[in-house]
Amino acid sequence: MGNQLAGIAPSQILSVESYFSDIHDFEYDKSLGSTRFFKVARAKHREGLVVVKVFAIQDPTLPLTSYKQELEELKIRLHSAQNCLPFQKAAEKASEKAAMLFRQYVRDNLYDRISTRPFLNNIEKRWIAFQILTAVDQAHKSGVRHGDIKTENVMVTSWNWVLLTDFASFKPTYLPEDNPADFNYFFDTSRRRTCYIAPERFVDGGMFATELEYMRDVSTPLVDLNSNQRTRGELKRAMDIFSAAELFTEGVPLFDLSQLLAYRNGHFFPEQVLNKIEDHSIRELVTMISLRHMRFYL
Repeated sequence: MGNQLAGIAPSQILSVESYFSDIHDFEYDKSLGSTRFFKVARAKHREGLVVVKVFAIQDPTLPLTSYKQELEELKIRLHSAQNCLPFQKAAEKASEKAAMLFRQYVRDNLYDRISTRPFLNNIEKRWIAFQILTAVDQAHKSGVRHGDIKTENVMVTSWNWVLLTDFASFKPTYLPEDNPADFNYFFDTSRRRTCYIAPERFVDGGMFATELEYMRDVSTPLVDLNSNQRTRGELKRAMDIFSAAELFTEGVPLFDLSQLLAYRNGHFFPEQVLNKIEDHSIRELVTMISLRHMRFYL
């Protein structure tokens, strides 16, 4: 699902609405955006609104059934996790054109809520921070790692209940530090270049050598999820915890991709952003996690 797909130009570019012609329980409502990896739409179902993530199939040899089984297992494990919202349904071949993921629709994510009036007060921020940590703890106690915790994947209801969603077991654990195409393809869904990935997930690109090694175009991802590369590294709890800590920075991203890589090499520390965190206890928490990782690399 990595370089073999991202390196292939689709024979035709279809609108997200066109993928709904072959499914009958869901009625297309509107587009919620798209990247090279997923097209995202809101749809109507008899039980309410749902988010549908559409993966256009360019390579029919991809092991989509195994991905579906993983997501179904994840749903079972998170059944009693009250602050987690896994995908409720996965269709590995909803049509000949695409695979689809379905989950309940929630209007606001954390990024939206932080920047929308009425702005959160300090008690509300603490309550949301507590729930985020609770959601991560619930997932980890269920044997689940998220893999892509960021403001866009934390949903906040109108009564400030937090739901951690869009669990990313199908995305690579490790990324080449010398090729941003993999990060852009799998993780930069907002296109803001913000980076919530733990620094230890960026490794020497040499470990990703494949049959496409001769390709030097930096826009071509090196990670090949159709091979064993996907299983070379297991997501660790510490990786999720680092990502979660980056959510507590008053809406100001702690790192963009270049800063995270510089931080990984000991050439950058986000002191200015940390100093802007008003809550002293939260600032200490984020600083503690950041310094632990810094000592790891130095």
